[in-house]
Amino acid sequence: MMTGKFFFRKIKETFLAWIRSGPAQSLFVQRFYGWLEFVLGRLALKRGRPFRAVDHFCKASRRVKTDTLSRQRARAHLKAFFQQFSEPETSNEVLADYRRTRFARTLQSRFLRQPFPLNVTLRGTLLPLKAHDPQTGEKGVLILKYNYLFRAFHSIYQTEQLRRYYWAVLEPSDPHIEDPGYALFGGWRVVLQAGNPVVRLGLHVLGDLFDSVPLSSSDWTDPDTFRPMPNTTKVYDLIMVADWSRNKQHLWLFRTLAQIRRPLKVVLVGAPWQRRREAVVAEAKKCGVSDQIEIYERVRPEEVNRLLNLSRVNLLLSRREGGNKALYEAMFADIPSIVYRHCQGLDHSCVNEQTGVLVNDDELADAILAVLNTPRQFSPRAWALDNAGCTNSTRKLNDRLKELSLARGEPWTTGVAVKANRPDLEYKSQQDAERLGPVLHHLRRFLHDAANSV
Repeated sequence: MMTGKFFFRKIKETFLAWIRSGPAQSLFVQRFYGWLEFVLGRLALKRGRPFRAVDHFCKASRRVKTDTLSRQRARAHLKAFFQQFSEPETSNEVLADYRRTRFARTLQSRFLRQPFPLNVTLRGTLLPLKAHDPQTGEKGVLILKYNYLFRAFHSIYQTEQLRRYYWAVLEPSDPHIEDPGYALFGGWRVVLQAGNPVVRLGLHVLGDLFDSVPLSSSDWTDPDTFRPMPNTTKVYDLIMVADWSRNKQHLWLFRTLAQIRRPLKVVLVGAPWQRRREAVVAEAKKCGVSDQIEIYERVRPEEVNRLLNLSRVNLLLSRREGGNKALYEAMFADIPSIVYRHCQGLDHSCVNEQTGVLVNDDELADAILAVLNTPRQFSPRAWALDNAGCTNSTRKLNDRLKELSLARGEPWTTGVAVKANRPDLEYKSQQDAERLGPVLHHLRRFLHDAANSV
């Protein structure tokens, strides 16, 4: 029986889908929305609420697809805000205003309620890569993953004190730089992972607010976890590792399967995000291809690797990505990929003659058959070992941090630990986990509610 909560959620999902597919694409609506957000931002400034102002300016810049006057003015305000807090150890009025919001208090309550060390690590999304050295003053390094947790970090920590001891490395999950969470890092030494072309463009537009390194979340794949399994018999023609959100475009796959006369066997590996598994199953049934689909949900990395090795071709059909780990996992498993050419935020240079093919909206069916018929023409693992992976990425990050530290006259004698995304942050070796374990006890001294951290 359909509950009231489920009923209203379905109404909301349907309404938002209609808005995105129709009215949200209207130039008139975009111009009106941009001006509205810009005006609200200006009013927030006059009221002395800089965080709310930044939030409105971000929306005016990000959600309007054309270069309107309101968008230009919003970006000018954002650029001024970000440049104002680009120097380390400066006060941050945006952060002070953010902590007055109900949302900040809600996040603080939610995460500080967790037992140690989950409260310190934001449930495993913050990882120390290097310890602070109290003898020499050499800064440690913290890496923080996912845009929606950038605000949570500032909700639970006394970050004005914490920034004296650590660099922050930000690993965004969203391709857009117009995020008020970034403004909260004013006064920090920050390195932003900017392997995503949309992130790089945003940094340029808004005045290079952070130092950057050309990495994204997908670059931290562990080639020892995701690897070929010799003598494995292929079971599936296609594999798609993606959450169940509409952004991943499962429906496009199902409609394509219905067009292909040759029956194919497909495995979907996913997790709930915006939608549940039942919604994907319903779409497959509607297209008449449910008998071709097998579904796995919430599986371990080792099981993902096994399923990749049982498959011939990997699919990435997303409309947008901050950094797609599944694409690189397939590469390291030596599986070619078919990737949507217009996926916003994806660095298309990783899809080449060795790793796979790019497709337009009307080319998916032909591409599937072509790649299935010529699997030996690709060598994705060889390319990935040369260009990606957690060891290569650690070296790039360490070189960048060392360069920036020495340029500021700060010591850099110890490198960062090797971390991997499996799919969340983990140390590559148990030795690093044991060596850096004491850093968590140092971090909990800076929690806002110290009583909850003991």
